[in-house]
Amino acid sequence: MNLLGVLPYWQLGPWELGPLTLHSFGLSVAIGVALALSILGSRGQKILGVSGDRMQNFGMWLLIFGWCFSHVFEVVAYQPHIILEDPLVLFKVWGSISSVGGLIGGVIAFLIWRVRNPYEDHIGWSNVAAFTLPIAFFFGRIGCALVHDHPGADATDFIVWEWIRSIFGDSLPEIWPLALQYPDGVPRHDLGFYEAIVFFFLTLFVLYKGRKPQRRGYYLWTLPLLYAPFRFLFDFLRVTPGEAGLHGDTRYLMLTPAQWVAIGMLILGLFLWSKLRNEPVETWKGLETPPSDKDQSASSSK
Repeated sequence: MNLLGVLPYWQLGPWELGPLTLHSFGLSVAIGVALALSILGSRGQKILGVSGDRMQNFGMWLLIFGWCFSHVFEVVAYQPHIILEDPLVLFKVWGSISSVGGLIGGVIAFLIWRVRNPYEDHIGWSNVAAFTLPIAFFFGRIGCALVHDHPGADATDFIVWEWIRSIFGDSLPEIWPLALQYPDGVPRHDLGFYEAIVFFFLTLFVLYKGRKPQRRGYYLWTLPLLYAPFRFLFDFLRVTPGEAGLHGDTRYLMLTPAQWVAIGMLILGLFLWSKLRNEPVETWKGLETPPSDKDQSASSSK
């Protein structure tokens, strides 16, 4: 077997800092969250004229609710059998999580916030939040790639690479060059690594587009339409539970829970595109000195 081009199985951390243990996944997620919240605050001030503190509080609400729901979704959708063994596992939110569950949780959190804040610019607030998602998820997926918690199927006979080699010849490496040589000796797809690549380009996309005003709600439909197809296709590369002794993904009617969510995400993106495509270009209020919460409350009572 020619393993030319197969990537080595890298691993970073953990690091012992006295009584503390620092894990690369947690560090990467923390960086992504801090950066996303910072950008959320600055763009909220620049675009909506809302204080950075209010936008970051909004972001923290979405984050906390989304994180908790991501755990509940992961247990219910991927490991329902353990609920019978320990029903309290649903409340152990420091445990396993699902990224698509986090997205669903974020949407639910926004809908709750929307009811509690009926007079805010809901499209504007949610659009700014959507802008920051690729940035946060990029660092989250970097964390996944560093600990390899999404091992995929054997990449030896990857059909896409076989097709490419049939066109360009056998001079190309025999094995898909983005596969990782896992400790079990098998070159496997690393789904966390693949998604980190996707979110890297989605981050470039929002940073490029975010330099100037877009139509209101632009990121609410473009990002689901761009991400959903990748997630749907990538999950065909995931292992099934127990395959090669790995923790795989449960299937429902031949599809993973994330693939069903990706289908819903695509439908939602198309729906939002039909509703928002003719929205006017947003006006950036760009307050240099954002009003305090007290000032905003006083002005709204006049």
